[in-house]
Parts: sequence; C-alpha cells; structure tokens
Amino acid sequence: MDEAPGADEVDEPAHAHRGGLVEELTYEQHPGLPPAASKIFFSERRYAISGFGELAYTHYFGDKNRASGDIELFNTNLYRFVLYGAYRATDWLVLYAEVFAEFFHDGLREHAHELFVEAFVDFVISKPFGLRLGWFQVPIGYVNNNDEPIMFYSVNRPEVERLIIPTQWIELGAQAYGRIGDRASWLVGAFQGVQGRDLVGASWLRRGRENNVRMNFDSIAVAGQVNVYPIDGLSLSVSGMFAQSGNHERVAVGGEDLRVTAPTGILSGYARYETGAWSLMAMGVLGWMGQTDRMYHLTALGEEGPQILGARTYGYYFEVGFDLLHYLPRIRREPRETFLWRTQEMRLPLFVRYERLDTHDRVAGSLAAQMTEADLLYRSNLDILTFGANFNLRRNVVLKANYQVRRNRERAPHLAVESNRFETGLGFIF
Repeated sequence: MDEAPGADEVDEPAHAHRGGLVEELTYEQHPGLPPAASKIFFSERRYAISGFGELAYTHYFGDKNRASGDIELFNTNLYRFVLYGAYRATDWLVLYAEVFAEFFHDGLREHAHELFVEAFVDFVISKPFGLRLGWFQVPIGYVNNNDEPIMFYSVNRPEVERLIIPTQWIELGAQAYGRIGDRASWLVGAFQGVQGRDLVGASWLRRGRENNVRMNFDSIAVAGQVNVYPIDGLSLSVSGMFAQSGNHERVAVGGEDLRVTAPTGILSGYARYETGAWSLMAMGVLGWMGQTDRMYHLTALGEEGPQILGARTYGYYFEVGFDLLHYLPRIRREPRETFLWRTQEMRLPLFVRYERLDTHDRVAGSLAAQMTEADLLYRSNLDILTFGANFNLRRNVVLKANYQVRRNRERAPHLAVESNRFETGLGFIF
C-alpha cells in the first residue's frame, strides 16, 4: 500500500510490462475496480489475465455467534480464488469475465461453497465518461471497490463494511463512470433490488444481495460514489445507495393484503491518508429502512423466519498503520528477487483498528412493543478492537495476522456472546 489503497493514480498510466502470459501489474485503478481487475485498462495488449486469492484461518476463544446464519461471518477456514479475463475488442470496447470460487468451513459440521461466473461490457467512451453493463460491485463504502487482499490490513474485511453496507455486493445492472480532471472520479449505477425475504436482523441487508443467483427487477436500486484526491496520498470519498427492499411483494397483516416496498438507504464516506510509514483511515456509514413492520411479515416467508430489522443502523471505524521497514532502507537498496519475494517492495506494517456498529440503533415503535428475547438474539451491537501485522513479501503478496477483542453491548438472555478471535491468512493478486 505505497499509495492510498483505493485511490486512482493521478498521473497518466504507465502500461504494464510485456512478457509472459500474465503481465505484471501497474497497480493503477480504473473507476469502480480494484488493481488486479483494472489491468486490461492499463495494458498495451488486447487481453489481460489477472485475479486474486485468499487463504485464512480463524481461532475463536469461546462460542461463535451464528445468529446471522451466514457462515462467511463465523467460518474457521476460508479459501477464495477469483480469476479475471478481459479482451479489448476495440480501443473503446472491453469484454470482461470473472470466475469466482470460495469455500468456507466452520471447523465443526458446517461448510459452504460457491462458484459463479460474472461478466460485463465496458464502453470506454472518454476519460470523463464510460458505461458498464453487466455484473459489477455496488459502489458503496471502501471495501466493495477495493476488495483484493492487499487493499486492507485485516485478514477478514472490517465488520462495519461486512454487516452494514455490505461487502462483496455484486449486482446486475448498468453503471456510468468517469474522471473529473486528474484528481477526482465518479460512479453511478442502477441495478436489481434487494431480496427482502432472506434478510436477518444480525446482518441487516447482507443476505439481500442478489449476486447472480437470480434476476429480479421488480424494483430498481441506485447507487453512486464520488472520489476526490486533493493532495498526493489523500483519498476522500462519499457514496450512497437507495433501494426498495421488499421488491413489491405482498404480505397479509391484520387481514389486509399489503404491498412491501420498504424504502432503504445507505450513506457512507471515508478519508484515507498515507505519508511515509504512516497510514490513517476513518470510515463511517448510516443506514435506514422503512416499513420494517411489513418486512417482519415478509421475512416470515424466508429461510430464517420473522426478523425485526433495524429502522436505523450505523457503523464507523478508525485505523492507524505504521510500516516498520520504512526506516530500514538498506533492505530496499539491495534488490533481490524471486517468484515469491522482492526485497525492494517488502513492507511490515503494524496496525490497530477500532470499530463500532449497531444493526438496531432504532427500531420501529410497533415492533419494539412486541420484541421478544428471541428477536433480541439477532441484534449486532458491537465494539471491535483489531490489532495485528502484515508482511508484504512483495507488493502483490501479503501474509497477515491479527487479534480481535469483540463485545456485543446487547445483554438479552440467550444472546450469543461475541468471543475474541485470532486470525491469520495469506493474500495475493496478479
């Protein structure tokens, strides 16, 4: 992370090196895409092959909270590999495909795996304006457009962005994007709405992501993001999303047949600054949802049964990183290189991050009156302190380890206790 992760380069692109089937990365970013996924846009070739991989292990010092029903949030072992393939048919037309494979195991009896293929077409009309059609990451928050493992310090993505935004939110739709001069970029898109039946209180919108499981355009969601880089090393971003979580389904409430639209919004922003050995980041998100009383009846038709969803949610985190090798320049002055390591690119950042989030900061009055102990079980009202280290063998390969101190402020009977965790992993991009 020699420059602020997620920042588009402000200079004209230096094209990727030729030689071999897989070109070396330039680490530049096309609007809406992380570095490996952006390779084709900074290459002189007609094609590009790139991707990333993650291996991770988590040890829990106590019980797991399984209230979300999402094994990605309480897995013990994670294996993820993503392969990108892109072809530039003309100077202005790029065809793009992605194969995404992941496997989770909880260390006991549960496991889950997923394999899917996504594609989009990019019309690179000009620097200020381009158009993307197909599946794309929803431009909300930081991690969604910076989800490759060298772009964030912790083994797993920050919990604020996994639960409130959420991360890995890939939807089918249309997206416009562009650059404003050399120090700003923008994205805005429309995509299929949120699948409301499967939402769970503990993870808010997370299980409503359609991904490529189905195509449902009963309602349309929109999202946009503006990124500004006022000085070298500083990234400022603001993004928003609006959707109707009910997809116009109907529920019976008190003898009435009611349509569920559940207007839902997310507003997020972050600031990231890197200078010398230091990396500083602050990120926040606020979410809201209407018609949560109707959503209670709609989720009763889903896999997890009736859910009391937060009418207002929020989360934020602050993070500081410091590279120990920055003050050992002798290592970089004696360049040595193998397939796995490159001395001039080695880094050893230590980091600490504090997160605060609540999936039920506000609950609709009609639901609060009927809330039971079972309903409270699904609230995530968390304080999380994460500290750890990364070791970059080379710029695109990182070893990670961190410890998390976790506390759920909600003290309802039968609520699963959030136990502390030790996480370790390996990540790479190419």
